[in-house]
Amino acid sequence: MFGRQNKQKIVIVGGGFAGLNAAQQLKSGKFDVTLIDPSPHIEWLPNIHEIISGAKKGDELRLNRNLLVRRLGHRFLLNRAIEMTSSFVHLDDGSRVPFDVCIVATGSVNNTFGIEGADQFALPMKSVEQCQVIARRLHRASLSHRTTRVTVVGGGIEGVEAFGEVMRTYRHRPQFEFNIVESADALLPNCPGHLDSKIRSHTSGFRVQYHVGESVESVDPEGICLMNGGAIESDITIWSGGASPNGFLQRSYLTDTPDQWADVNDYFQSQARENVFIIGDAANPGGHSLSKQAYHAIDMGKAAAHNVERFLSGKRLREFKPSEKPQVVTFGDLDTFMLFKDFAVSSSVLGVAKEAIYTLGVLQLAPPKSGKDLMNSLDRLQRSARKVYLPAFNPLSLLSKLPKSQFLS
Repeated sequence: MFGRQNKQKIVIVGGGFAGLNAAQQLKSGKFDVTLIDPSPHIEWLPNIHEIISGAKKGDELRLNRNLLVRRLGHRFLLNRAIEMTSSFVHLDDGSRVPFDVCIVATGSVNNTFGIEGADQFALPMKSVEQCQVIARRLHRASLSHRTTRVTVVGGGIEGVEAFGEVMRTYRHRPQFEFNIVESADALLPNCPGHLDSKIRSHTSGFRVQYHVGESVESVDPEGICLMNGGAIESDITIWSGGASPNGFLQRSYLTDTPDQWADVNDYFQSQARENVFIIGDAANPGGHSLSKQAYHAIDMGKAAAHNVERFLSGKRLREFKPSEKPQVVTFGDLDTFMLFKDFAVSSSVLGVAKEAIYTLGVLQLAPPKSGKDLMNSLDRLQRSARKVYLPAFNPLSLLSKLPKSQFLS
């Protein structure tokens, strides 16, 4: 116990991709590490949209945080961090946790931009539970013969993937009508390849209306009012309009305003406090324009942990250099896009790549440590194989899909 008390104390606030990957790099024999998060599970967010269609179940996308952290030899606290000072993190139960260095990985929360009625009447999709709510609403509507109008607000990656899952299961149901609203002039506006027309081509035979270049003014139980004076009747409104910072940042004086991401230098050190490192969605790294995606959060977590160790030993910190990785975006079972820096590749066969990333990522985050763990991992693999791999590699399926593959610049 005496030796543990003399270890340098590192507190990690937030146990998502960034926080957990930072924890994995820090050796329990060298540091006293405490990870704090109000949720018992980490959720595999890149695939939560698949819950909407039923392609994935909630348990497939959740891992026990306490188990993962304890395996690393660290301590997990199931608490909400309220704020921090230069040496303590204050928790919702009134206790405080001391640190020599704090890693802040608080992620983001749903952003409705102050639009009237959006918080009350639109359904967010930032968690497994929220996507399960959407799935139940859609399923109940499918049991009725009454017309159900479904609207997705936000035509970025999250919105397109959600829309794809809605279309996967319900596009052939005659009682459903669909809308998608995007304030930019095209869907996936920040992605290469001009994919808007490709998405529209897949839905041309269904009751889908696109409202691009239009912004939402308000949301109510009957639908959406647009800034241009128009209106959309909507029974189920799915909100994927954006993300905002966790309030922990401002309460801890790491930012000046509630809508500000925390400024950090090239080593992920906070501009406000030298012994605080900020990573993942919460960070605004100077000199890098990083999308708020899981693969960046993973890399940031690893890099920040190494810099924390160097900081505590008085060594020179190392600049973070983000790696260029293609991103896989699914549009239900209709298409999959692999996005590179300047071009995109379109092919429904690429859905296998998304599933492979999910399967390997979960195994990396929670490598089997026992026979039971191994059985759970094998079960996850066989479910992926049954749902995705085997159908994709069926020879007849491949022959039909390959001619439809496209290179989009």
